[in-house]
Amino acid sequence: MAAPGCADRCEFRAGDFADVPEGGDVYLLSRVLHDWPDRRCREILRHCARAMPAHADLLVLERLLPADGSPSLATAWDLHMMCNVGGRERRADHYAALLAAAGLDLLGHAPLPLDAALLHARASATPRDRAGQQGGGDAPNAG
Repeated sequence: MAAPGCADRCEFRAGDFADVPEGGDVYLLSRVLHDWPDRRCREILRHCARAMPAHADLLVLERLLPADGSPSLATAWDLHMMCNVGGRERRADHYAALLAAAGLDLLGHAPLPLDAALLHARASATPRDRAGQQGGGDAPNAG
């Protein structure tokens, strides 16, 4: 961050899924959620939501399955993730449901190379008890 002149405005803090540092302006999950089933994703996202101030942004970098079922590199990765780690690739609406279960709103997503996308989320406009929500099965809108 020093090269572009941003080092004095940034602080990097390590954390894990259960101990997300509080008070950040931007949180980034890069190729994390596709490793896990929906229940664990909701849990990870709840930890993030509890740590995030209302103004904070959550950026999620993942491959997106096409909504229309068209051929995609993400489809091959979906099979790879299911067979090797028990995770999966998801459509944007599936991520929106996972985020909503954690009290976060998907504000939008932008395409990136190799069928990846950057999803942008923020705390829901309608406050919820994020800590008290329980996750159900692995259906997109469970939890």
